[in-house]
Amino acid sequence: MKHTLKKALLLGMAVLMLAGTLSAAKKKKDDPYKKLEKQKDPKTKKVYDFKGMSIILGDWWSDPNQPPASKMQEDQKAFREWTMNTYNVKVVQKASAGWASQPQFVANYCMTGSAGDPDLYMFCIDGRSANVGIKAGLFYDLGKVTSVDYHDASIYDQSVVRLLEKGNSFYTFNFGIPEPREGIFFNKRLLQEAGYSPDYPYDLQKEKKWTWATFEEMCKTLTRDTDNDGVIDQYAMSSFYTCFTANALDSNGGSKIARDANGKFYNNAGSDNSMEAFNWIAYMFSNYQLPQAEGAAWDYFFTAFLNGETAFMCHQEYNAQPNGALSPMADDWGFVAFPLGPHGSQEYRTIHDTPMWIIPTCYDDETINKMAKAVELYNLPAPGYDGPDAWKESYYAGFRDSRAVDETLVLMAQHPNPRYDVLITGISQEDMCNSICWGWRTPQEEYEATQKVWQGLLDDINR
Repeated sequence: MKHTLKKALLLGMAVLMLAGTLSAAKKKKDDPYKKLEKQKDPKTKKVYDFKGMSIILGDWWSDPNQPPASKMQEDQKAFREWTMNTYNVKVVQKASAGWASQPQFVANYCMTGSAGDPDLYMFCIDGRSANVGIKAGLFYDLGKVTSVDYHDASIYDQSVVRLLEKGNSFYTFNFGIPEPREGIFFNKRLLQEAGYSPDYPYDLQKEKKWTWATFEEMCKTLTRDTDNDGVIDQYAMSSFYTCFTANALDSNGGSKIARDANGKFYNNAGSDNSMEAFNWIAYMFSNYQLPQAEGAAWDYFFTAFLNGETAFMCHQEYNAQPNGALSPMADDWGFVAFPLGPHGSQEYRTIHDTPMWIIPTCYDDETINKMAKAVELYNLPAPGYDGPDAWKESYYAGFRDSRAVDETLVLMAQHPNPRYDVLITGISQEDMCNSICWGWRTPQEEYEATQKVWQGLLDDINR
């Protein structure tokens, strides 16, 4: 009996050992990244171990429970899970506050920290917080970080790194290439009905003939009195007026605010190139923009384009995300850069108004260096998506054709141009925009009305 029991115990132990061995072998075999070299801490010479550190990347739009919308997103999610397990860290990107309340939330946290909260935060900010946070000492000087190289263009967007650079100090970063932003969406059906090829804007862009003049010519054709009652009932465009204004200025070598060689901001709205653009904006909105009907929602222009009522809409590329705002549109559509102005760079490009990431100053240097490295590891692209053109994969699923990505977005990403007016607290996007687009003031009248106020704001930020 004793021998039988002993045999049973030995057999059971052997089975458990074999099961463990098989389980380990299966785990090793199933590891899709087993050939990937794990990164090591240069100080310890061992694989990074962040001891369970928990980091929240706080923005105003992310939902961590949103399922992946593409194969690329699925693979990136799997790689991030492997990264967190491998380096013993937890990173979650989620909305820390809404868009309207994010600046105040970030400021409060940077000043007070979060006593007792085990999570560490990095925050996404925009121009509302940028210079204000730097002047108040709320954002850590990333030039002091030694664990990562924010000047590595293969990982970080250098346009963001340079945006608020002062000597060797800088305060913001973002990953990847400059994000393509505002451009022109166009309705292919309406173009065909007006006698154009459905890809005509693409063809013009490819030949560098997509200009203010050709765009205006198309708008003239597409704005019609279809029932001959003397009243226009089909307008060529329904654009977001703030996007249209910023891009028209940039396409002509103008801007509301510019920055000199010494890093000082100055009013550029009255320059010849800017004024030429403002006058063209006023003309285009007066003649070709769908008017806002009484009682219509502020985003009436988007609804009109979505419903196939207008041929053109100047807006941002994020509307083309998988399951994004344009996904239910019945008509087929394309996307081109903003047309070239007569006195611009003659390069199709994008307004660089990308959100920026900051690290609060409420943490010590050691913690910040660990956070920086952990977040870099978390945001590295999954194997197979780390080539020079891999970034395109995240866009194909949202756009209706590949030309939008392979032609338009490529051009835009190659030529980012910083937008400075959004960095000046007190200057609204409505300034030198709203009144001009809707004909309430001439560009010169609006310039004179804002000039003194702007100068006071600029003097304050330049101190």
